[in-house]
Amino acid sequence: MVNTLIWTLIIFVGRIIDVSLGTIRVNMIIRSKKTLAAIIGFFEVTIFISIIVRIIKDIDNIYGILAYGAGFAVGTVLGIIISNKLSRDLISTNIISREHNEEIKNLISSEGFGFTCYTGAGMQGKVEIINVVCSHSSLTRLNKLVYLKDPSAFIASYMLDKMRGGFIRGLKKK
Repeated sequence: MVNTLIWTLIIFVGRIIDVSLGTIRVNMIIRSKKTLAAIIGFFEVTIFISIIVRIIKDIDNIYGILAYGAGFAVGTVLGIIISNKLSRDLISTNIISREHNEEIKNLISSEGFGFTCYTGAGMQGKVEIINVVCSHSSLTRLNKLVYLKDPSAFIASYMLDKMRGGFIRGLKKK
């Protein structure tokens, strides 16, 4: 029984590590970090094969199968958390509010966000677009602030590939 418990725990922890590495590897591929993705992939697959061999050898052990599934679930969440912590992605966010632009600008400015405004044309006429560039880790805070002033504001965010200069919340100057 102790042996079964130990192997169940090993399967669970191994699967967490393997799936977390897989999530991080995919993020490295997206960022064109080929060598790092390949190294991570080597360890990911080595752990996966080791675990799956053990599961197949002891296929009647329901605890091992449940640990495999639970490790996958926990590893997915953990991998996303780790990827977000490692992320130095810059996000550009456009905010369009029909009636609360000044309030939004005052609030986000008081919270340390820089912004640039420009005029656009929408289906209902001219609009002011508030553009904020911030780190990925600051995006949730920005969205919450905008929501406080205008829950119906249109917000569109996208990842920036390259940029230089300017003021970016959440990014330390070198």
